[in-house]
Amino acid sequence: MALGMSPAKRTTDDVARALDPAVTGVELLPLAVHRDPAVRVAVASRTDCPMGALLALGHDRSPEVLSALIRNARAPETLIRQLAEHKKAEIRDAALMRLKTTFR
Repeated sequence: MALGMSPAKRTTDDVARALDPAVTGVELLPLAVHRDPAVRVAVASRTDCPMGALLALGHDRSPEVLSALIRNARAPETLIRQLAEHKKAEIRDAALMRLKTTFR
């Protein structure tokens, strides 16, 4: 981290980087394992996110990250089915709704 840069500023910069369409492919991978869930949410929401990163994010502990994955049109049915069995009702219910509306 650069000297004088606060952690909040660093996170804001990393979220912006995760949302930047010029940042693609393997450049997204380190952001997919970022310590701040806001950065991981940004990566999980991208429809051009590498499939490996999407699948890895499916094991994230953050409900916000998992919700972003469920809303991502590129998330594979197998991942949504996995999340439909999640212990948290909010994740389970969102995944079940996605299965009903998208995968028939």
